[in-house]
Amino acid sequence: PGMFIDSMAGYETLLQHLPAGELRLTLDVGHLHCQGQGPIAGVIRRWASRLVNVHIEDMRSGVHEHLMFGEGEMDFPPIMAALAEAGYRGGIHVELSRHSHEAPTVARKAYAFLNPLMERYAQQDG
Repeated sequence: PGMFIDSMAGYETLLQHLPAGELRLTLDVGHLHCQGQGPIAGVIRRWASRLVNVHIEDMRSGVHEHLMFGEGEMDFPPIMAALAEAGYRGGIHVELSRHSHEAPTVARKAYAFLNPLMERYAQQDG
């Protein structure tokens, strides 16, 4: 929200003005949820060939507030499944900047939440 390109429609419009293959995608799944640009798994599948970076956090619909996993409304298993199905091998970066004062604790909690999902879908991916 409030970014130069703040929607998938904006990204698609920008692509039309650039040479083929020139622009890749950092996808913030929380922003997609916040703005109602879902289903997120469908967005991942649609843009998988351009995806190079993922930001992940929990959010509520219509509220741009980066939340710890479990504090928002997001359904993470379909997101992780779509990334695995797409063969995504790039970074998945937890974005919880308002929690930076307690970074070690937040990192442990985020790892504890995400690691089982990543292991589950990595096994399904092969």
